[in-house]
Amino acid sequence: MAKRIGIIPASFIGDPEKSCMADYYSLGHNYIKRTIEAGCTPIGLAPADDWLTEDALELCDGFVVQGGAEFYPYHFQVIHHAITHHKKYLGICLGQQLIYVYFEIKRRVEEMGYEGDLVKAIVDYYQNVLTGSLQQQIPGHRSERPPRGQEDMAKHDVNIVPGTLLHRVMGRDTMRLCTFHNLNTPPTQTLVPISAWSALGDGVVEGTEYGDNILGVQGHPEADDLLPELFAFLTED
Repeated sequence: MAKRIGIIPASFIGDPEKSCMADYYSLGHNYIKRTIEAGCTPIGLAPADDWLTEDALELCDGFVVQGGAEFYPYHFQVIHHAITHHKKYLGICLGQQLIYVYFEIKRRVEEMGYEGDLVKAIVDYYQNVLTGSLQQQIPGHRSERPPRGQEDMAKHDVNIVPGTLLHRVMGRDTMRLCTFHNLNTPPTQTLVPISAWSALGDGVVEGTEYGDNILGVQGHPEADDLLPELFAFLTED
């Protein structure tokens, strides 16, 4: 039976005072297409008021967390579920940054001491305690999105760290990724292994991971079909 992969949407929260229909979630077609090409069955997961039901998470054998502008409660639910249930997690762009942000906030709430549900404590800290951003602003990595068939215009080389999960998955030392971002994981963090660096010599993190089931890349492998290895990772037991 094909692996059922939850595709985690981007959230667009409008002004309810202007329109009762302002809020919606968005699933990128490319993420869905690459998941199908890998031999998996994509399932679009739909939060309500920014939370997913546990039943929805349980349906999935793994997850693809797509890019977006901001974290919402369901993002923390998904990575926590993937870690605690040892399910495959492929984080792209924002989904890659979530790996570090989750562990950094988890470290802080555990040091502070919390009662009850860990995910709710993490969300409460992110929404009500955290000041500023845990991500880092980076210049020169937000390319214009090129027309279909010209994706290479927005790509640069990425150096993969030997011995990492990403290196095993890709089976090589370098890859090329489309780059559409202006935020990233701080290069000085030590909570999660850094698996890839920009080949531009600017010290930008291009990949993080955790264990043998949590994998993140900062660029956009879904933009074309030239990096099937990353989505094939979702099919592994």
